[in-house]
Amino acid sequence: MRPKPFLTYFLLCAIPLVLLAALNYWNATRSVDDSVSAIAQNDLNAFSGAIDEILDKNQKNMLQLAIAPPALDVVNRLDNIVATGKPIDPFPLLYSLPRLGDSLHGLTIYDHTKRPLFSQLANGEWSFGNEFNNPAAGPPDEHVWTQQGNVCFEQLLRPSATIQYSVPIHDEKGTAVVGAAVALVELASIFSDASRGLQTKTNQRSMVVVLDRSGNTLYHSDRSLERLPINQALPGFNSISNAMLANQSGVDQYRSPTGASYQVAYAPLPRLNATVAIARNNSAIPSNAGKWGIAGFGLALLAALVGAFVLEKHVRSRSKGIARVTEDVSAIAKGELDRRIILQSSDDARGLADNINVVTERLRAQIAREEETRQFESFMRVSAMLTHDLKNAIEGLSLTVGNMERHFDNPQFRADALKGLTSATDKLKALVARLSRPLTSLSGEHKRPANIDLIPIIQRVLAMTAEPSRGKHSIVTRLPPSLHALADPVRVEEVIENLVLNALEAMTDRGGTLTIEAGQTDDEKPTFSISDTGRGMSRSFIDTRLFRPFSTTKKTGIGLGLYTCREVIKASGGTIEVDSVEGAGTTFRVVLPSIPHDRRS
Repeated sequence: MRPKPFLTYFLLCAIPLVLLAALNYWNATRSVDDSVSAIAQNDLNAFSGAIDEILDKNQKNMLQLAIAPPALDVVNRLDNIVATGKPIDPFPLLYSLPRLGDSLHGLTIYDHTKRPLFSQLANGEWSFGNEFNNPAAGPPDEHVWTQQGNVCFEQLLRPSATIQYSVPIHDEKGTAVVGAAVALVELASIFSDASRGLQTKTNQRSMVVVLDRSGNTLYHSDRSLERLPINQALPGFNSISNAMLANQSGVDQYRSPTGASYQVAYAPLPRLNATVAIARNNSAIPSNAGKWGIAGFGLALLAALVGAFVLEKHVRSRSKGIARVTEDVSAIAKGELDRRIILQSSDDARGLADNINVVTERLRAQIAREEETRQFESFMRVSAMLTHDLKNAIEGLSLTVGNMERHFDNPQFRADALKGLTSATDKLKALVARLSRPLTSLSGEHKRPANIDLIPIIQRVLAMTAEPSRGKHSIVTRLPPSLHALADPVRVEEVIENLVLNALEAMTDRGGTLTIEAGQTDDEKPTFSISDTGRGMSRSFIDTRLFRPFSTTKKTGIGLGLYTCREVIKASGGTIEVDSVEGAGTTFRVVLPSIPHDRRS
């Protein structure tokens, strides 16, 4: 098994599976937190509802006691005892009072003089007599004595953490208050009753914490933590306790010093001037989720391993043909065009191999055709270049012969014509010499540039080509005494001659002005320009056709002159530019390299 492809296949299979397992683990963890938070919130709602139910039940029991006939009889019997001085046993009536329930205790009955008459002891017995100076429930709410209807007054007592219930006892007409009944209930017993079902001693999945406004625990599931400041009872609970004391509600997380994790829902208890928090322990649930998450990652990696193995085996069985095709294509790319790719008909790469064979066949035929085309183009190029050089030589001779009839009697003309004929003869001899050395002279190679003076070359070309036309055209020259450049003198002279002849031909329709200037650029490079006032050229022709071979505007031209000029100037390291306006004329500007002054000999 090849390690690199197998590792690639394993990664391709493992990455999506691991991402899926991670997403599943994250979603499970979030769902667990949300579920535990919802359970804690439900527990909080149930606890708050249970407290309201207990308080309402206590009020109801006290009202039932107040309107019960035995309560009025107890008060009236005591009045008889006071009025007559006859002892009467009131205890049968006391024991006939309605039962208040397990949470209420310390029931005390007062007469209309606000004097305690009877008080129920902790064992359920009643206390009565002159010795009764310490009632179980303190004096009733002052509003009792002025209340006309049946009502129960609920009063929170600090710091005893108890609630006192006070109800008036009316006469038979219900118009006068003849007494009052008072009972107490411990807040801890209320909270304990309300929290039943949320927790057990063996399964501490819930924790109930009730705080008073000073930050002390009124109630805690662990009764040993009651009456302690919250920061001492539950270290690390500060952020939640601060929110609770600020009368806020919400859900938050708490981690105990032992490492247990809780989702805590908290809310105020306005009726008791307290606030409660229900905490659900979710440490075990995330642990189970983590185990299943790790198991999911393991299964994902195992599935990726199996998938990579199966994929590697399948690819290897299918890649033999591709390997053969790759080998043969590499050989074809190295030049073995006669090679063919042979595969079995059942191979998946058979179609690809057949297409490559077809392309190779076409490539071989194309190469053969291109070889013939290159040979023909080489012959045509040599022929065109020879024709162009012959044309320039013949044009020079034509100019001399054309002026011979008019100026033959002029000795200076005959001398100049002789020089021109000699020069043309030398060019024709040089052309024949080039034909005898086609590999070097016709290959486009150039001699090593030399330091030359351009001014004599320009003057020689003007004498041979332009001076015979002075009668028809005006010739203007602006030449310095000398101008040195680094170039091949023979090729540069051909360039100058071609540009001058082109300028003269552009002005054949009418007389014009031929201007030849030379000098230096701003960076001291030698330059010369040849301008005419002929018909000019369009911008589109200059951009698309001017310097391309076989492109010309002349009726008898072959279009190699300017192409050759550009190639010669480029080979010399210079540039040639053209500026032309249709109907106004054209200027060719040539810039050549030069050697520094201190290196010239």
